[in-house]
Amino acid sequence: MECKIFRLKRIRAQIRRLLPILFLFFSLLIMLLIRFDSPALVKTRSFMWEIFVPIVSVVRQPVYWVKNGADGLKNWVLTYRENEILKKENQDLKQWRLKGLSLEIENAELKKHLNYQYQKVKSELISEIVLDEGGSFSRSFVVNAGKNQGVVKGMLAFGPNAITGRIVEVGKNYSRLMPFTDYMSRVPVYVGEDRKSAVLMGGNTDMPYLQFLNENDTAQKGDLVVSSGYMGVYPSNLPIGRIYQEDEFTPNVVLFENVNVLSFVRLIDFGLDENLLKQDIEAP
Repeated sequence: MECKIFRLKRIRAQIRRLLPILFLFFSLLIMLLIRFDSPALVKTRSFMWEIFVPIVSVVRQPVYWVKNGADGLKNWVLTYRENEILKKENQDLKQWRLKGLSLEIENAELKKHLNYQYQKVKSELISEIVLDEGGSFSRSFVVNAGKNQGVVKGMLAFGPNAITGRIVEVGKNYSRLMPFTDYMSRVPVYVGEDRKSAVLMGGNTDMPYLQFLNENDTAQKGDLVVSSGYMGVYPSNLPIGRIYQEDEFTPNVVLFENVNVLSFVRLIDFGLDENLLKQDIEAP
């Protein structure tokens, strides 16, 4: 009997010694799966979205009901005060209307002389952010629209203020949104009034950073950062953010749009998916 007890204790001790190694192995395996987007992993991840995202959405509904009820009560209390403010603003807007009409005419004339063209929009839709896939190696999000709703790879995501990222994977009813803060994000940009070329790189922090500025170029605090349109992945001249911290090598950029606080995004197709498909074919 004592011999059996001794053997059981020895087996338990061996299992305890092996547990840290097993945890380390599975942790490394998960890190590798997140880091490498193989076709098999992409299909598996899309399949998991179809199963788990609807469950998460149902579980979140009571939270939404409570939040919406609290917001409704707050809005009711503030309605009278806001109504008085709006009356005054309405009077001011009537005065500015005539000035706005004259500026609109002037702007139309300037566009004729400059041969200005708007970016052509192929299609667009509103989608809800339903899952945060963020972690140590990713800051991507899942939105509740996919092929069945007309989403295509390369669609750009906009918040109320500015662009925030693009769609990189598309499932049947869900898609993956990669924001500018994601470790894999790379965006060709122009910096400042003299439009210095650089690349905006994500680092899984709230502020991405600039790299590949020319040797003699510098980025000053407050400089505007816009998309350059190089390689055709993003249209040109889309406002992204401003230089927040001057650094000789990697100046940080504060974004105009913080995807972490968004519930919905506007997905817009500029017809750039053809460029993305061509890059996928040419990639080794």
